[in-house]
Amino acid sequence: MKRLMAGALALALCPVSAMAGLEICNDTGETRSVSVGYKQGETWVSEGWWTIAPGACAEPVGGALTNRYYYYRATAAGQGFRGEGYSFCTQGEAYTIVGDADCAARGYEAADFAVIDTGETAESFSFRIEARARRKESVAKGKSAEGAVAVQAGVQTGVQAGAQSGAQPTSAATVLLSGLKRGVHGEPFTDRLIFQGCDFYDGFEACTFIANGWKYFAGYDDPTPRAFLARLEALPNNTPMQVTGDLTGSGDSTAQLAVSEIEILGPDAYAGLRAAMQGSWVSADDPNETLHIQGAEMHSYYKAGYLDTMYLDVKADCPDSAGAGPVLIQTSAQHRDSYCYLIDNLAGGWMDLILMGHEAMISYRKAE
Repeated sequence: MKRLMAGALALALCPVSAMAGLEICNDTGETRSVSVGYKQGETWVSEGWWTIAPGACAEPVGGALTNRYYYYRATAAGQGFRGEGYSFCTQGEAYTIVGDADCAARGYEAADFAVIDTGETAESFSFRIEARARRKESVAKGKSAEGAVAVQAGVQTGVQAGAQSGAQPTSAATVLLSGLKRGVHGEPFTDRLIFQGCDFYDGFEACTFIANGWKYFAGYDDPTPRAFLARLEALPNNTPMQVTGDLTGSGDSTAQLAVSEIEILGPDAYAGLRAAMQGSWVSADDPNETLHIQGAEMHSYYKAGYLDTMYLDVKADCPDSAGAGPVLIQTSAQHRDSYCYLIDNLAGGWMDLILMGHEAMISYRKAE
């Protein structure tokens, strides 16, 4: 394709189209039957079922979201579902059930659901069911689990022995526990995040993570134990992790975490793309426009003057263009606008992006 005029300033042309409701997408290889639970006023409601084929999405909850937490159950033929201790009433046929108590007495079955945390202010949210078995922690709705959780054993996570820090890399255990209890320090939190490294930030020491347009900070001994976070220091940036704990505070584009558990996931389908993006880039149209990408964070400059910081997500598709990807979603730390780009090429020293909904290609060459 012909490289057309674009550049870093063009990265702020067209935000991702807003959607409403809770979307659930199936990133596994099996058809999933999905049921959801949520609070409606002072009452718990459960509904099902939505049949979602591999790679497809459904919207079980329409309209602007009114709750932060929703709950789901996703079953497949011949497979069980490991929930997180959130019990709702279900039945085999399509249903809407009001109330989550006395399921058997009312002719229903009590089933175990898992939680979806949409964030404090989201009116829409897209959740992806991934083909990865995870150890789950049993909790009651609105309450934290008190029991101890065993560490799972797994394969070596690919930590590089000669990494930048003197801290010892993690061993074969894929799940690390800090000893902090959930629900003690803030709102319960769990999400798949991209590790951004550990460093000093404005006078305090923390490990950071990026996902879904947010940057998360876990401060050393604030309250996450220093020894626990030190185990992450030898990990490379861009390591995918499932981070569980409490959300203790948030700003316009950042949030603070008290981390109870980290599951190191290892490389995913987009690890190669994230690795190829790293470093400095120069606009093919205007050499005054430059980008620097480190981990899942991008800084843009014009004539060496700072413009903005963008948080990066590499995903299968944009919220309104299923199957178009892989795509790069950029969210401005300053303005909170999000932009979705088709990754047309990321090889041979070139990065070619197409803003979804536009035909012009935005091209950058790798800086020498």
